[in-house]
Amino acid sequence: MFGIIAPIVGAAVGIYGANKQANAAKSAQKERNNATDAQYQYDKEKWEMEKQHMLAKRDYKVKEIEEKARQEGQLAAYKDASNARQYNYQLQIRNKQQDTNERMFAKSDEIYRYQLGMNAMEARAARMDERRQLQEIQEEKRYEKNEAYIDGILAEGAIRARGVEGRSVEKARSVATMKAATSLALLDLSLQNATTASQSAIESIKRDRRVADLNAYASKMLDPGVLPMPIEPLATPMATFMYPRVYEDYDFGPEPVRGAMISPNYAAAQVWGSSISSLAGAASQIVSGFTPKV
Repeated sequence: MFGIIAPIVGAAVGIYGANKQANAAKSAQKERNNATDAQYQYDKEKWEMEKQHMLAKRDYKVKEIEEKARQEGQLAAYKDASNARQYNYQLQIRNKQQDTNERMFAKSDEIYRYQLGMNAMEARAARMDERRQLQEIQEEKRYEKNEAYIDGILAEGAIRARGVEGRSVEKARSVATMKAATSLALLDLSLQNATTASQSAIESIKRDRRVADLNAYASKMLDPGVLPMPIEPLATPMATFMYPRVYEDYDFGPEPVRGAMISPNYAAAQVWGSSISSLAGAASQIVSGFTPKV
């Protein structure tokens, strides 16, 4: 009897233990499956967040580059406007100086031409004065020559009127003739000297005019010509920016996959499979216990 009870108790204990192990395996597998599912959900959310983070960083980088490009454009525009303002200011100064130079040159040229005219008038007036003085001297000397000639004729007539003949008369006539000739010669020499002096004075007037013209020319302002134009400013160079490339799917890496999961019932079945062999042995013992011995 004891031989039968023992296997029955052992089988019952085995069934209880197998059931308990199967339930524990089933519960553990459920927990592992839940952990695997939670890990998958975590990995998926992490992958998605990293993807969004990469896209957000790229968008921020693009906006940062666009802001730098905008500031670069503002700075270049400010420099261009400042350079253009400076150029216009220098151009106004240049044009004002050019206009002043041209007006000063025109005034200097007008004064120069006026001075030349004055020099010509003064030289002409001086020449006319010299010629008038020479003419007066010539008239005076002609008058004096006429008087000397008449005096000589009168002296010779007076000698002839005496009615005296001889050497003394000839001598007196020779003296009178010599005296008249000497007076005429002196008058001619005086007239010649006056003419020479007048011509010398006229030449001096011409020289003085040339000197005055040269002084006027030396005082004349040189032609200022055309002042150089200020150099036009060049456009301010701007930096170029390279935008980050657009992300492709391969930049984000592969999507996470769910880990391998086992059915809790399959885990329990594995426990029952290992326990059935021991239960089968206990059952054979029970059956052998009930078989009568011959």
